[in-house]
Amino acid sequence: MDNYSYATTSPVYVSIAGKRAYSKKTRNISKRGLTGTFEITSQYADWNSPAEKELVLKRLHEARSIYENLH
Repeated sequence: MDNYSYATTSPVYVSIAGKRAYSKKTRNISKRGLTGTFEITSQYADWNSPAEKELVLKRLHEARSIYENLH
């Protein structure tokens, strides 16, 4: 895994009968991916400041929380 995260495509949103469609399998894969990203990111040493590191790790925790609360 790279030392930084990046995206090369835009997200695709799917709805069924007006509700967003989620797969439990995809949700679990995403949670595991975020856990791995958090572990790697927390060990990264080249931050611009402690506040930057704190903000990034906070956002990763928030993202994981969103995946945990999907139904």
